[in-house]
Amino acid sequence: MAAPAGTGNDRAYSRPASRDDFEIAIICALTCEMDAVQLLVDEFLDEVGQNQYGRLAGDTNIYAHARIGNLNVVLITLPEMGKGQAALAAGTLTTTYPKVSLVLSVGVCGGVPLAKVGGRDEEIVLGDVVISNMLTQYDMGRQFPDRFVARTEIEHLLGRPKRDIRGLLKDLESRRNRNILHKKVALYLEKLQHNYLQDIDREHFRDSASIYVYPGAEHDKLFEDSYEHMHRGSFSDPGCHSCAIGSVCDSARRKLCDEVGCDAKHLAPRERRGEPNLPRIFIGHIGSADTVMRSAQHRRDLAEEGIIGFEMEAAGVWDVLPCIVIKGVCDYADSHKNKRWQDYAAATAASAVRAFLDHYYGTGRISGNANDRQGATKGGHYRVKFSLQGMPTSNNFVPRPSDITDIEKSLLPHHQKSQGRNVFVLHGLGGIGKTQLAVNFARQYKAAFSAIFWLDGTSEDSLKQSFASCAKRIPKDQIPENIRSPKTGDEVDLDDIVEHVQEWLAKDNNVDWLLIFDNVDLDHTQGEIPGAYDIRKYLRSDHGAVLITSRLSKLAQLGESKRIKRADLDLSKKIFEKWYGKELNSKLGGLPLALAQAAAYMGELNLHVASYIRLYEQQWNELFQNTDSSPQDYGNRSVWTTWTISFNAIEARDKTAGNLLRLWAFLDNREMWHSLLQVARNDKEQWPKWLCDIACNEVKFLNMATLLLRYSMIEVRESAQSSYSMHPVVHRWISHIQDDAGKRVFLRLAVMLIGFSVPHDTTKNYWVLQRRLLPHAERCLWWMEELKGGECNTEDITIGHATHSLGNLYSDQGRLKEAETMYQRALEGYEKALGPDHTSTLNTVNNLGNLYKTQGRLKEAKTMYQRALEGKEKALGPDHTSTLDIVGNLGNLYSDQGLLKEAETMYQRALEGKEKALGPDHTSTLDTVNNLGNLYKTQGRLKEAETMYQRALEGKEKRALEGYEKALGPDHTSTLNTVNNLGLLYSDQGRLKEAETMYQRALSGYSAALGSSHAKSLLVIKNIASLQLAKGSVSLQELIVEFTNIYN
Repeated sequence: MAAPAGTGNDRAYSRPASRDDFEIAIICALTCEMDAVQLLVDEFLDEVGQNQYGRLAGDTNIYAHARIGNLNVVLITLPEMGKGQAALAAGTLTTTYPKVSLVLSVGVCGGVPLAKVGGRDEEIVLGDVVISNMLTQYDMGRQFPDRFVARTEIEHLLGRPKRDIRGLLKDLESRRNRNILHKKVALYLEKLQHNYLQDIDREHFRDSASIYVYPGAEHDKLFEDSYEHMHRGSFSDPGCHSCAIGSVCDSARRKLCDEVGCDAKHLAPRERRGEPNLPRIFIGHIGSADTVMRSAQHRRDLAEEGIIGFEMEAAGVWDVLPCIVIKGVCDYADSHKNKRWQDYAAATAASAVRAFLDHYYGTGRISGNANDRQGATKGGHYRVKFSLQGMPTSNNFVPRPSDITDIEKSLLPHHQKSQGRNVFVLHGLGGIGKTQLAVNFARQYKAAFSAIFWLDGTSEDSLKQSFASCAKRIPKDQIPENIRSPKTGDEVDLDDIVEHVQEWLAKDNNVDWLLIFDNVDLDHTQGEIPGAYDIRKYLRSDHGAVLITSRLSKLAQLGESKRIKRADLDLSKKIFEKWYGKELNSKLGGLPLALAQAAAYMGELNLHVASYIRLYEQQWNELFQNTDSSPQDYGNRSVWTTWTISFNAIEARDKTAGNLLRLWAFLDNREMWHSLLQVARNDKEQWPKWLCDIACNEVKFLNMATLLLRYSMIEVRESAQSSYSMHPVVHRWISHIQDDAGKRVFLRLAVMLIGFSVPHDTTKNYWVLQRRLLPHAERCLWWMEELKGGECNTEDITIGHATHSLGNLYSDQGRLKEAETMYQRALEGYEKALGPDHTSTLNTVNNLGNLYKTQGRLKEAKTMYQRALEGKEKALGPDHTSTLDIVGNLGNLYSDQGLLKEAETMYQRALEGKEKALGPDHTSTLDTVNNLGNLYKTQGRLKEAETMYQRALEGKEKRALEGYEKALGPDHTSTLNTVNNLGLLYSDQGRLKEAETMYQRALSGYSAALGSSHAKSLLVIKNIASLQLAKGSVSLQELIVEFTNIYN
């Protein structure tokens, strides 16, 4: 087993220049405890007997200085045990080392053998390690005539660690991180033992070569609580009279159990015994006092209050500094104490300290090299490498110092005015420079934040897609791997990804991140606007920094804000000079986007400023004689005039480039790529020649993109190769310059382009392309509503097919309201063009039935299904597979309505027809078999249900083995649905062991394919919980605790 190398954090190490560069102290009460810690030190920073960092006058502590991983640590051994000595040491420590913010009390302790940990009953054995998340001073209380009662009310608890440490401890309590921690402790323990054997003088210390070796389970003895350690029988001491009358003499207390005759018949039963080098870690309440706990009865009473271990120093430290106890269990805090386990327990504690520090990244305040402070100390465990992904960058940005200063004061971590979340909103006109200000702030201060994520806020779907991109950048093992980096073929719900990223951002010790929401311009309060959302849904964490850019001034109420105004004359000159090197006339009104546009035009044509101004005046007069010809928020229309000049120049060079821009106006502005146009290569008669030409020739497309880039009409997307975006104001303007007839022509093309690009749900990884197409579909739908359905003749069959396909896209993506709109449009067109009984019409009717059933509108669904069935029977015959699909859908509907007899009739008809047409092992046939199993189970016909489920399961697995259907197999979700159904069946039959086997298989498969927090995974977890309750293996309270941990 290889030993780990150093701590796991990525914080750059700098040797401490002074005492101010230490923020962690380790205090041990016994020499053997410090010996173990020092065996895992990476480097001692001073010579033996020397203290190169000095100490203040009056400080009597003896310090050693060490590097553990990338952390600078002060080591202190107390002259004596007890909280008084610990308090003195901590008091002087704070004066000599003022930046120390965390003390670890490390060593050995007494443990509670049967303890409550996180709501669970846990068995603690010798050599295990306990870590405190709360300290209780248990020798403070009331003395009654018959007993002493410790004060455990909240005001008598010494307290809990600081917020960042609480977050770290909570993180370590998760099942996954506990497993990692256990493995690390085992590795460090092996390293400690190896280091010790390298250090000792074997010639002189042969007997001590095994002091850190596991003493053996046979020496781990737990006696019954009532069985005292005293002289017994022939082991009685001649001078002992106390033990004979039930008291315990001092001589007995100094001897081992074997020496006083403790009888093994009184050993308490144990389920768990320790294993060599495999100690376990438990996090919970630790009791601290000035007395050694040597009473099983008192231990039991305090254990009922939640204490899992007993020690003597932390209470003294806590009076001065926050303290975490990390101690190895060397006895059971009863009268049978002995020192056999002390060295091994000290070694496991030291190993746990080292593993704990692997996860600890300090306050971020300290670095030995002042020049490295900003970049080296931020983030640590949660550090995410800076990336320009998603950011619309410009190398010609001109700084706006006053605007940047306002953002700095609000959002930079060392400037933040509150400990909670800090929000800053940049609002103003489109093209005014909000986005580039945000980009510049992110690039300038990337070292000040642990992570910076850029989120496209144009619509809710684009926002979720951005969160998915963020998930890929989060360090490995901090969110589920299937969420962070889904395997090819995995379908992961976007909402699930957003939820995991939000949980990661909300972690207590992950506080230095920056989220930038760009272009949050849709007002969700103004009716049902496609893509609009309430941004507050995505601001869940109570810490971190958030920067928002928007045209909506009302968002200023979310936090501090700044309205970005037009550039003044000096800034206008700088922007223009940055682009072109000449002064700009004030005619362009101080709009940065207009300034950049003009500069790009003159740079492309090598035009003098005077010539450009003449063109500008001419274009102004031609375009804007009507004052209503441009939107109200651009009163002087300067930016629109500059684009008109550039657009005319582009069309003069390449008419196709102008057409591409006109088409793009009806698609989403954020992404255009060549393969989006490739459907125009098929059936060329229905596409215009200019579009077919660029669809068939990628080089031509790239040449056009180059031309548009030179005129600053589009931008290259940083996050995608050969993909382009358009500024939203340019995008808006291009649609504005088209007349009504032109808009309808290009909207029809846009609907066809996206509709015919939608992949079927049987296509491999279909959802990847569907998600990419969804923003474009949203834009098409918006324009359909804007033009009141005038995108085409309602009898246009081509558009009918395209809108039907867009309905499938929305349905597959769970956007049922939009799906219904598209299906209704397609249906209206089909009925007029093809008639009510055409198969295309009936397919749309069937899809509407599926949609209504999903929405719970069962009466409407039945009407659709029956109409579709009658039509298909007439057009295709009763045994056609398309007809049988509708028969199966009717069976599902009847089952949902409780019409089980009718459902069975439909299922049997569908099954017989599919067996005949497709064969008994076709996936469509097997899906019907599975549905019959569900029906039989509902009817209580459990044996028949099992037969159906087994047939469906074996058939799906067989098809995978025989290579007929690569999409299916033992872990395909369709197969897992049947596995879960079998579990439900076995549970109803009382076959609980078989049910659990099915559930565990289903859970493992769903978690791997969909994620552990997917609805299907959680449903199986619920089934397992119900099963455990039925078996009586857990209590309801334990299940509640377990579910709380899962959902957290």
